[in-house]
Amino acid sequence: MKSLTPPFKAAIAILASAIPAAVTATSFPYAEPAFRYRPFHKLDTTSQNIAQEKLGYLEVTWNNHGLAPIEKKGWPALTSNERDAAVTLGFTQATWDCFINHYEQYSWEELEEKGVQEHYIKLGWTEAHWNHELESVPYTEGRWWDQLTDNEKQAANKICYFEPNWDKLDMNSNPSFFPHPMPNFRYVPWDELSSVSRNIAGGMLNYTQSSWDNHGDAIVEKNTFLNLKPEQREGAIELGFYTHTWDCFMNHYLSYFWSSFHEDLKVAIVTLGWDEDMWANDGDMIPASEGKIWDDLSPEEKAAATRLCYFKEIWDSEPITQWYDYNAGKNTAVTADGPLPKDINLEIFQETGYVGKAPGSVGAEVYTVVGLSAGTSHKLTSSLVVVILSMGAFLVF
Repeated sequence: MKSLTPPFKAAIAILASAIPAAVTATSFPYAEPAFRYRPFHKLDTTSQNIAQEKLGYLEVTWNNHGLAPIEKKGWPALTSNERDAAVTLGFTQATWDCFINHYEQYSWEELEEKGVQEHYIKLGWTEAHWNHELESVPYTEGRWWDQLTDNEKQAANKICYFEPNWDKLDMNSNPSFFPHPMPNFRYVPWDELSSVSRNIAGGMLNYTQSSWDNHGDAIVEKNTFLNLKPEQREGAIELGFYTHTWDCFMNHYLSYFWSSFHEDLKVAIVTLGWDEDMWANDGDMIPASEGKIWDDLSPEEKAAATRLCYFKEIWDSEPITQWYDYNAGKNTAVTADGPLPKDINLEIFQETGYVGKAPGSVGAEVYTVVGLSAGTSHKLTSSLVVVILSMGAFLVF
């Protein structure tokens, strides 16, 4: 699970909104720093201030493991002030290097000296992989925690991975029926954005007025969050995105390999009619859902599209300017805190659960239901070609 630059873990960075049952503390070589897996708003004020002012965390980067620049540093690379701040929060050199950096900044030889190289080897790593000398990456990099073998999980535990941080837990609050918090700022027309937001979107993410107002047109949206160039990723964070909101609402998982689809996400893709051959054939064959407008989708297909962060206006490729109320200053499509339209049948996720909601607890009774669809979905068809770069990241052209 080495976070390359850009990190390969883009392929499976779709996770639950609630912390799953963790492995026992005895599985780790050091005591788990439980405070690091606590949502930012639940930290005391002193800890919040230290995290932000001394270690450079934002609320969004604290709530998503592995996203903050400070976590790319091993303990020796921290400044004395950063080390002091980390100690005040409750870290030691051992817990920082293991739970936060996972020894990623160390050389292959140093991994052996620290006694952790063998664990990376069990996860498929070789010296050539570690030094970016191969175009491939270990197969475990494309697997969810539940897809690892028991031996692989044990090896991951020894470098302080467990389900929440392996699957990159999203700790942001999300009361809506979308799988992740809706980035409302993205559904504001270009000419209504602040000058700061326009400068970031245009200067760092290469948006134009046309590509911003027409969702899916921008080249940058063809990539997963972790596969964006560093400057683009920084710009996306400044706008308010993070791994899960970008991959879901911007990319809709179009850049993912079939093997990366898991549980409720797999249910969604299959419900829309996709199979592995179709997904791999780059548009030669497509399911019937791709030819439907939103209103013609079945309740089950709308639920599947909702899991992929689509809603009617996006599925139907309507420009933002057509569904934005300039007088009220908000979009007229579905809202993040809006009730679940009754023609979206989330019960298709009863067996797998739905982004943090346990199996058997999904369906209309979980949400307030209203009469007409204000739903979620857009077409998956694309001429995308996914390639694996030498660093193991997915890049989509």
